[in-house]
Amino acid sequence: MLAITASKFISLGLIFITLSGAAIGTGILFGCYSIAVSRNPEENESLFNTTLMAFALIETFVFLGILVAAVIYFL
Repeated sequence: MLAITASKFISLGLIFITLSGAAIGTGILFGCYSIAVSRNPEENESLFNTTLMAFALIETFVFLGILVAAVIYFL
């Protein structure tokens, strides 16, 4: 029983690697968006739409990671 509990907590800890990667990816995404807008302000709307689509993709992986963590923890 102790080994099962330990493996659950280890897997929950590994899920946080996904969450930290998503936070870093979001920072890089919006940082590069700021650089792109400063270089080409005419394409602001197109760049913003592309940035939001990429942000939605990143957040999808975050929610999937949280779902996997909940399934592992409660089963």
